[in-house]
Amino acid sequence: MDVFNIAFLLVLSLAGLIWAIKGMKEKLRLMVFFGVILMLVPVLILVGWVSGLPLVSSVAFAASLFVRKEGKNA
Repeated sequence: MDVFNIAFLLVLSLAGLIWAIKGMKEKLRLMVFFGVILMLVPVLILVGWVSGLPLVSSVAFAASLFVRKEGKNA
């Protein structure tokens, strides 16, 4: 991989981290889901664990379950 590809993957991973944190603050499960995917896929590609890519969606779903909305019912 050349430097441009590595920099692009790092920028994608940073964007995923920002999305995941923002999604947790605003309690948006879908934003957390896509943020974790966007964060993990470039890291796994850089490390060379391409065979672990099918597990990313399961990890992202589990991470999105930690986001709980408060019920408006009293």
